[in-house]
Amino acid sequence: MNIETTPPTSILTEGQLLRDFQERRRILLHHIANLPRPQGDIHRKLMHYSLARLGLGVQTETALADLAFVNREPDNGAMFFRHANVDAYLRFGHLYPDSLRQAVRERMLDYRYEIHHGHTENHRIMIAVAGHLVAQTWPDWSEAAATRTAMGTYIDMFFDRVCRFGQGEFDSTTYCVLYLITLATLYDFAHDELMRQKARMMLDWFLANAACEWLNGYFIGGHSRDVHPTEGPEFACAGTTALWLYFGGRRPDMNTGEPHYAVISALTAYRMPSVLARIALDRGQPYEHRETHELLKIDGETHDLVMTKQVDACCKGYGYVSQVGVRKYSWRTANYALSSLYDGKAGEMNFWAAVRRWSLDWDSDQPASTLFFTHPFPSPQFMSEDYYRTWQGSSPFEQVVQHRNALIALYNVPGEGSYYHPFSKTSQAANQNPYIEGFFSGTAILCLHEDPSGWIFAHGDRVLMAVRPLRAYRWITKPTAGAHGRLHSDGAKNAVIVEAADPREFCQEGESALPQAQRLAAELSRFGASVLARTRIEATLDIPMPTVSYVTRTGQQLRIVFDGDRSIDGQVIDYRDWPLIANPFMHSAVNSAKLEMWYGRDVRSLDYAAWGWGEFTR
Repeated sequence: MNIETTPPTSILTEGQLLRDFQERRRILLHHIANLPRPQGDIHRKLMHYSLARLGLGVQTETALADLAFVNREPDNGAMFFRHANVDAYLRFGHLYPDSLRQAVRERMLDYRYEIHHGHTENHRIMIAVAGHLVAQTWPDWSEAAATRTAMGTYIDMFFDRVCRFGQGEFDSTTYCVLYLITLATLYDFAHDELMRQKARMMLDWFLANAACEWLNGYFIGGHSRDVHPTEGPEFACAGTTALWLYFGGRRPDMNTGEPHYAVISALTAYRMPSVLARIALDRGQPYEHRETHELLKIDGETHDLVMTKQVDACCKGYGYVSQVGVRKYSWRTANYALSSLYDGKAGEMNFWAAVRRWSLDWDSDQPASTLFFTHPFPSPQFMSEDYYRTWQGSSPFEQVVQHRNALIALYNVPGEGSYYHPFSKTSQAANQNPYIEGFFSGTAILCLHEDPSGWIFAHGDRVLMAVRPLRAYRWITKPTAGAHGRLHSDGAKNAVIVEAADPREFCQEGESALPQAQRLAAELSRFGASVLARTRIEATLDIPMPTVSYVTRTGQQLRIVFDGDRSIDGQVIDYRDWPLIANPFMHSAVNSAKLEMWYGRDVRSLDYAAWGWGEFTR
């Protein structure tokens, strides 16, 4: 794996930050431009391959021929095609022969740009941006005025909702790229200066939302849609490739995944504020990061026609993942991060097929450096065993409480009955998989010890992990070099406790010269002894509302009641009083439409109600 190291952020100059970005931009564009003709997903890939080639001024004839081919035979992903097609036309149309220019015009005007044609947020913003720019580009089109008005109305509504109440399709390792590239297209080509300003400020918002969840190439969990949950930065997911382009870190292997979707981010004139680069690269003190997503004003539009419910006097659940909104909590350190979601009670989950509700991720030069558990529960749309093989999804019968480097995941699978899926309006048996399973990396876990107490202790070089299923467990596959582990624990009512620590807390002077295996074993032994001596678990599982309490190594008490309160040191967590974004580098209150971010003395303040921003030194 190619590992890129970054000097301490505080000494990076503006010039160095820009040069680093330009180098990553060069790497991405040259790689995509030199890929062979794809065997699958040919239409979408050729669009982005052509953009890379035209951007570099290489293989121009091939690029134009491929664009002509795609315009003759577009695939059925209308919004993906139309966004990329209008971007390519506006960016490089001056290079097109007349026949291709005419073909693009005909193809882009043969479609009704209606928001409801999109089934997800990324579909809808692509339709809206493409429709807005098509109407702007061909004002003589009979539908131009109506389309521009309708698309502008949706864009404004989407921007207002996201910067006040969070996103529905939030923090997706795959789909986050689509917001970045559609807004980049809008910023580059909208004629209206206010629309360009809005696009620029929303790009700032999306990148700010991700900056404190970026750990040297890792987009830390949880996520609304994580379709590659066992992969680390070695795999070029579409979204994480775009974030790597902006933030740096471990370079993804661009022969994997979908790195081509990030090409427009490499071509745009938009430049991320340097304060965000410094925040994302900072690896100083550990800190808490909190987010809110999926809330919506009472008079707002619901998503995918899902019924939502009132949360408080000003907002209600948006409904993509949960009917009551989502609150995200992350504990980010220099080398690892533990993250989790609060998304309501059982019965309030709308979508779980690719949700990652919690995970421990750590910086490693080995792939698959992540740990999580789940109750396997497929979405009705994907009832095959593939969800089991790929570890996709988080069950609606899982709830989590977290404080800093420790969490409890509690599972309460009904013994009978069914679960109703609002999207597909179908039901399925609730108890088809009455067990939980955990993913243990066979590559990034370098040392593992099973204690007779039931605790499992593991060393990932830059993180120590203590894992305690509360029911008996067995290995379906034990983690070994080259084979990932699958830990199975039976029981419809179950829980798992996870606590992480920095190995430097357990190293001793002189051990750095020891062979790695011996050093890791010594650190793991001391960590395990500390967990056994200092922690305490109290659990009552076989009741209608299972309850678990855990006292951490450092004395904090976490407690969770399924479908009840979640508390830290006896204080019930009030998720209604959760910020839109908050951490030591930025803050935005729910429904404030304001975001302030800072690094050192540099401050950037954004007002999404007035659509203005300012920078100053404090």
